Amino acid sequence: MKGAICAAIAAGAIAMDATAAISVVPMPNKVTELGGFCLATNVTIETLTDASIPAEGYTLKVTEDGSVKIASSGDAGRFYAMITLEQLTKDGKVPCVEIEDAPRFKWRGLHFDDCRHFMGKETLMKTLDAMAYHKLNVFHWHLTEDQGWRIEIKKYPLLTAKGAVRPGSPKPAVLKKPGETGQDGTGWVNNNIEYGPFFYTQDDVREIVAYAQNLHITVVPEIELPGHALAAISAYPELGCTGEQFTPWTRWGVSEHIFCGGNDKVISFLEDVIDEVCELFPGPIVHIGGDEAPKKAWRKCPKCQARINELGLDGEEGLQGWMTRHFTEYLAKKGRRAIGWDEVLDGNPGKDTIIMSWRGPEGGIKAAARGNDAVMCPVNPCYLDIEQGIDEDPCEYINYGFKLPLELCYGFDPAAGIPEDQQKHILGGQGNNWTEYTWNGSEFEWKVWPRMSAIAECLWTEKKNKDWQNFSQRIVPLRKSLVKRFRINASPLR
Repeated sequence: MKGAICAAIAAGAIAMDATAAISVVPMPNKVTELGGFCLATNVTIETLTDASIPAEGYTLKVTEDGSVKIASSGDAGRFYAMITLEQLTKDGKVPCVEIEDAPRFKWRGLHFDDCRHFMGKETLMKTLDAMAYHKLNVFHWHLTEDQGWRIEIKKYPLLTAKGAVRPGSPKPAVLKKPGETGQDGTGWVNNNIEYGPFFYTQDDVREIVAYAQNLHITVVPEIELPGHALAAISAYPELGCTGEQFTPWTRWGVSEHIFCGGNDKVISFLEDVIDEVCELFPGPIVHIGGDEAPKKAWRKCPKCQARINELGLDGEEGLQGWMTRHFTEYLAKKGRRAIGWDEVLDGNPGKDTIIMSWRGPEGGIKAAARGNDAVMCPVNPCYLDIEQGIDEDPCEYINYGFKLPLELCYGFDPAAGIPEDQQKHILGGQGNNWTEYTWNGSEFEWKVWPRMSAIAECLWTEKKNKDWQNFSQRIVPLRKSLVKRFRINASPLR
């Protein structure tokens, strides 16, 4: 992409049709319009290193003689300056401007669920390109679930041989009478069509990670524990509390069958998985899940109860807390930090554990107050599998009871409700898309873009520099660029 940016500028190929000269998303934090323009074909770029410029920040100056001067403290800042320069260029012309810019937050992310429905490498790579164009820098890759295990682990080949294929998938039940349920009594109807095996080989992972690195994007893999584990248990039944043979789940929701917290073999298995994951992902953070872990099986399991008694833990919640701390410490020994969904707060995690606040802002607020770093992605306004309220929308959505249009996404503020002296603990935020009702890459793109464009600006641009009316103008050419250049199936603007 780096070479493509330079080539596009030189050729004058980016025609943005903007209503204002400064049509950049996310909006730079300080822009001085100098008046006039230069021809893109006459541009000469000079890059300088300035250690005083914040990480990922840059300065950019364009003058009428075609001189473009870029200064930054590192490669990421130069990269983002080039993206800004590309977005400025329209109809073969570059406006004369002076820009000083740096991101508001360190963590500017997008969540990618490959488990319920497999999006695949083509969609993933296009997503990374679009992320870079928005100066997003964290790709949160959800790889393990009840419905499918999507990453090759050499030591445990059955994870993909058995865990990456399920015997069917759910569709919402068509209920004929009030109170009537689906064929299995849950409201779901199984289509009985085998799904998979779908997974990424380790070579695939290395290719994707390298591609992301070239775009200054860190990939954060998620290996769920102790819940959302049925696909793994289906491959290796001894990982569950009962030893029963299952298949990956053929419906959505949360399975009660989770990793056995009292079994040392489970601990060894997860350590082995983490070992291979850390070899594949050089980034500093690994997501260990921690959400939606029903304790029904643990309450009946002799091994789990023995572990609770032996360690003097506070019941089943204490056992999950013990597992969280164990794997946080295990990752720390490998030079990694653990991040978990906000439920892990119930287990008194160590201060080095990052909290991902999804059920609302409360988890992040609590985390910051106790000294934990946090990433904010509350359902409202960050869940991009919520209906967006556009006319004649062809997609299905999870019913959260409200709609999430572009304007509400633009109102996201990760630091809202956080006392000023604790805001240093808010690393940033991200948009999330879950794929229960997202059947393929085209639908993923439709739901994510351009709402993710709004979230990207919330994460980069200082709150005082945001303006909805201005953004609603800038998003028009930006969406056109997503569709024409990146081949993204972006949903229309209302």
